[in-house]
Amino acid sequence: MSEKVLIISNFHENSPISRSNMAYNYYRENGYDAIVLCSSFSHSLKEFREFDNADIVTLKTLPYSSSLSLARIASYVIFSFRLYKFLGRNSFDLVYVNLPPNGVGLPLLMRKTRFKRLIVDVIDLWPEALPISNGYIKKSMLYVSGIIPRIIRSRIIGYADYCIAESHYFYNKLDLAIHRNSGVIHIKKPALLEPNFNVVSDELSIVYLGNIGNIYDFVSLLKIIKGVREKRKVLLHIIGLGPALDELLASLNKENVDYIYHGASFEEDFKYKIITKCWFGFNGYKSNTEVALSYKSVDYLSYGVPLINSAKEDTKKLIDLEGIGYNYHAESIEAIIDDLSRIGLDDIRVLKKRSYDVFRKCFSEESYRVDMSSVMKKVYYKELS
Repeated sequence: MSEKVLIISNFHENSPISRSNMAYNYYRENGYDAIVLCSSFSHSLKEFREFDNADIVTLKTLPYSSSLSLARIASYVIFSFRLYKFLGRNSFDLVYVNLPPNGVGLPLLMRKTRFKRLIVDVIDLWPEALPISNGYIKKSMLYVSGIIPRIIRSRIIGYADYCIAESHYFYNKLDLAIHRNSGVIHIKKPALLEPNFNVVSDELSIVYLGNIGNIYDFVSLLKIIKGVREKRKVLLHIIGLGPALDELLASLNKENVDYIYHGASFEEDFKYKIITKCWFGFNGYKSNTEVALSYKSVDYLSYGVPLINSAKEDTKKLIDLEGIGYNYHAESIEAIIDDLSRIGLDDIRVLKKRSYDVFRKCFSEESYRVDMSSVMKKVYYKELS
């Protein structure tokens, strides 16, 4: 009889780049009896959803429209409560859980007799990732509201048989080196058909993919576009949805920016046709946001699209080392405006080819299988690193 694995991810999507989806595929391919437990509400699409796959079990939660809202917190609390009840009815050989929300660690600690082994995979820092303003009252409220989630995260990491961090930045930030069974597995994605790196139009095209929320640096994106279009034509493609969408489109319209809004989609064929033609993917975050490696950056690279980036640590170092785009600072964007204004067709072809090569080397599904197999050996055979 195969071992039973429960994969817990509030944010699960049937997307090639979804961390929980890759874990599910890995366990199924290796003979485990795996199921996914997730929220009935999609954070990305901001709507309720159902899955055709009987292995994906949804827990009924609350909808929310804003990433910074009491409704979102309430949705997480309900998910954790229903996870507690679910574990009371079911037992597993292995539980693999994505954090955040950190609150899911509490029912796991309370129901730890219902499973034999635990792998914790930290895919984001929360509440550290909140774009906190300088307002003393707001900063204090966000700090206090984050105390309990941080304590729960610390406890569940300490209890886990293995802890994975999505980036070296998260690994260091959480001091995971003191946890003997821990390591870094970067975001991964199945390799696509190798894109065509040929570029024929001298119109500089930028794509933004993903959630259109409060942590992204759209102010700098607008400044960059306005600066570059003084020297050449610029077109912005937008694929996504989120609470800041109306504000973003209003700003683009006010400044007469040329853009195409494509809506939200997880369909690879749809995204492939649009993104592979673009020169750059925008991976900009507000300076007080704790992001080192994003799903969207790996998505861009998988389509052979270099980055316009402000994320710190892992992504910044990769761009500096491999030459797959440009880093910028919101306080000083003149340099990147100058670089984008002067880049030629031959230059962008080289950048696009280099970006896809880096994706294959660092973020492909093949490397994920190797990494996860190493984790499973350490979990089951206690091969401590």
